[in-house]
Amino acid sequence: MRNARYPESGICGKQTPFAALLLDPLMHAPLWLPLLALVAATGTAFAQAKKAAAPSGPETRYFTYFDEFLDGQADVILKQVRNGAAITSAVLDICYPSPKGSDRRDRFTTDLKVSGNSMTAATATQLDKSPVDIALTQTRAPGANAGFNITGSIKIGNRTLTVNSKETSDTSEKDFEDSKSKDDDISPAPAAFVEVSPESIAARVKLDAVTDFVKSLRGTNVYVSKTSLIASCENLRAGTQTIRMSVNPETASATINQLKGRAGVTAIGWSYGDLELARAIRFPAKDWSSEGKIDSGKIGTALTDTLKKAFNADSAISERDEISGKYTIKLKRPSAALASLGLSETLEVTAMAAFDKPGISDAILLWIGYPTGETVDEQTGARLLLTETAEDDAEDQTVDDGGAIDELAKYFKAQKWDEETSKFK
Repeated sequence: MRNARYPESGICGKQTPFAALLLDPLMHAPLWLPLLALVAATGTAFAQAKKAAAPSGPETRYFTYFDEFLDGQADVILKQVRNGAAITSAVLDICYPSPKGSDRRDRFTTDLKVSGNSMTAATATQLDKSPVDIALTQTRAPGANAGFNITGSIKIGNRTLTVNSKETSDTSEKDFEDSKSKDDDISPAPAAFVEVSPESIAARVKLDAVTDFVKSLRGTNVYVSKTSLIASCENLRAGTQTIRMSVNPETASATINQLKGRAGVTAIGWSYGDLELARAIRFPAKDWSSEGKIDSGKIGTALTDTLKKAFNADSAISERDEISGKYTIKLKRPSAALASLGLSETLEVTAMAAFDKPGISDAILLWIGYPTGETVDEQTGARLLLTETAEDDAEDQTVDDGGAIDELAKYFKAQKWDEETSKFK
């Protein structure tokens, strides 16, 4: 039976066109009513989802930079609590070089007085106690998702700094926390020297006690890292500074016990250092130690002889620094690249031996650094004056180690570090 009003499409033949349903709603009500209901339901669900995605109530946001402020040398944290577009509270924390261009840092942090889009405050810096006056204005930058314009001035002492940060983006509290640097990896009692190094120790010290702590290290058999003597922005914010030291692995435990009672020390232990497991071997201690001490002389001789063979050197000598416990092996061989000139290549390799965990153990770790080389003219009579160019300085000056790790593993009947299993095997 054909449709009388729409002869080109019948209900019992071809499907009735959608336009026809709209023109004759009464005749086709069973078909279009469910369709309208579906459209209405979809629109309602979309509106509800959009409403749920919008932030409800106060939200904490962070700005972590001001464009071109202090030539990009400042560490900026502006924390805001916003309710919709309104700023309800703000805290500014800025760490910067003091004096200008130096590695030393000073810092100030303060709650800001919020009035509409204006943020003001007066405070003083943490170390130098310099007066600080802050006057900032924040507006939404034009364009979708363009961020904010933050303008104004910050006066530190007699120095007025302009703030003109355009289209500045902010971040959520979760992303800000995830981006913060982690702990300084101090391990008071490591089960094994894997994450930390046997010669490297570190002490976390309260800022007001750092000077006296460092002074107490004078005259001791402890190497102190120069860079750790300068408080970082993280240190100033935490109120503590991590002093990094290098000692003989044999004396590390005793040094830690001696220093942990010093005033202001909140944590002390082993930390990361020179040990690189990919360049280390592990072997039984019974033939290389006596009465709980590593036979450093015996290991030094074996190490030097094995490296001499691995590098095809004509001569090899070793020295051991009793303070650090590290060996320095110096080797000499003809320069293969410039053989016609009769030049020599001198190589230097640093190494260290230690028990594989604090105290006495039944296994020893032996680590060697990357070899470095220098070409010299040692001919009798007139000699070439050789120098390095800027191009040479830009290139890696390390030397192929000739399979030295494998040669040492064979000699000491040792295990090597396996990256896939994170074990010696």
